[in-house]
Amino acid sequence: MATTEFILDLGKLVISAAWADGELANEEVNVLKRLLFRLGEVTAEDWAVLAMYMESPTGKAEQEELLARVLGSIRTREDKALAVATLEEVFRSDGTVTAEEEALLRELKGEIGQVGTGVFAGLAKALKSAIGQQQAATSSLREHASEDYLNNRVYYELMRRQQESGGRFDQPEPQVRKLCLATGLLFRVAGTDGTVSHEERAAMVGVLAGDWSLSAEQAEALVGIGCGLVVKGLDEFRLALGYFECTTFEERRQFLHTLFRIASSAGHTSHEEIEEIRHIAASLKLPHRDFIAAKVAILREEGRMPGSPQ
Repeated sequence: MATTEFILDLGKLVISAAWADGELANEEVNVLKRLLFRLGEVTAEDWAVLAMYMESPTGKAEQEELLARVLGSIRTREDKALAVATLEEVFRSDGTVTAEEEALLRELKGEIGQVGTGVFAGLAKALKSAIGQQQAATSSLREHASEDYLNNRVYYELMRRQQESGGRFDQPEPQVRKLCLATGLLFRVAGTDGTVSHEERAAMVGVLAGDWSLSAEQAEALVGIGCGLVVKGLDEFRLALGYFECTTFEERRQFLHTLFRIASSAGHTSHEEIEEIRHIAASLKLPHRDFIAAKVAILREEGRMPGSPQ
């Protein structure tokens, strides 16, 4: 029976290969699910790594490293047969096979067919694996970013895009991480209805540029990332925990007012937005009185409380 490590590595290679035509079809994802079904229990961390590969195509270096990982994990003829059968299934799953996909499939099958499975081949692979573990720090694979993918999706996406474009934020890494956590929480509030309005988007650009001293281009880039992640979902608990760990009590207390500024940007703070901010305040370990104070302040600005300005 194939090992967990082999199936996970094969899963990453399958996803990478499925991106050959520039898109990942539902049929191809279903092939991967059938492959992973062999594992039984898959950890949240494993799913996170696989999900990262589904997010965007892999580059040439990453593809080659994934193939090397699979080739190095093959131990038996059954492993080889599983790898070939799964690759064939994913390429043919949508009913059409492009010339590019056919060429890639032939190449992969050729590489797999040359792998030895005897006793001495297994020993050689074990030695190479031990050496490879020492070289992991220079790997081009994205597993090292799985913690950011789980806990700080805005930062993960920002780093991925910067790697592609070559752009950089000027702030130190801890500051950028904190900024991205804050951005994620802002979008938890703005996206309570599943969309981000023009007013909310403009307000967040203003907050990020003004409160965090970003350029308009940097603020727009972060807001663009956040808008894309609203549909996919942002984990409130993980974001709040990360923000709690890297901020002072006063920073968190002031951030409540920022959250309400975004909620009120369209002129009216909804009940759903207030409840979302209530949950975030609790996750940030802020006293309920601070939440009430921030809520009353914004409702007065909106003219919805006694003593509001006319």
